[in-house]
Amino acid sequence: MAGLRSPIPALYAARVSFQAAVLSWHDFYLATAGAAAALLGLLFVGISINLGALNVPERIDLRQRASQAFTNLTFVLILSLSVLIPQNDPQSLAITCAILAAIGVYRGVRRIRTVAQHWTVVAHPVLALRRQAWSLLAVVLLAFAAYDLWTRGTSGTLYDLIAVNFLLLLGAADVSWDLLVQVSDEEGTHDRAPEPPPAAKPD
Repeated sequence: MAGLRSPIPALYAARVSFQAAVLSWHDFYLATAGAAAALLGLLFVGISINLGALNVPERIDLRQRASQAFTNLTFVLILSLSVLIPQNDPQSLAITCAILAAIGVYRGVRRIRTVAQHWTVVAHPVLALRRQAWSLLAVVLLAFAAYDLWTRGTSGTLYDLIAVNFLLLLGAADVSWDLLVQVSDEEGTHDRAPEPPPAAKPD
């Protein structure tokens, strides 16, 4: 029928347009993937050096910070590599964003519940909850990007993913810096602890 047109050419054109837009962001996502991979390596080194301080049962807050930094950097790495996949389409990227958003919500709620359960043990519990704000905001934007990519499939969603990457990197940098500073301060305090006076010699 002359009045009916197949939607296939329109879908194909939209997919080609999306792939062309993704190609223009190639260098940006390549840089974020490299930065996330490098920071993950530094995080592993920092954790391995201070493993004794993190492994203490009462230092739940330090382990929560390390876990949050690891999750954020892993999300940035996976998201950037997903965008860099050749001939990628909006729906495939939407599935990746949705999976990451679901994992982010699960891990975020789990961290908040852990802090609430150990409120009296965690040092500065209010600050520990505040540090979740970066990650939770990134997860909300990630879920919105997944919905937008699945329903509309436009390249404008790539701008939302830029905000997601920056928020995740800021959150990882925030908790990583606090983690290393607190561990180093505690080790310095331990090293400067006064030595007990020598025992008196018997007459």
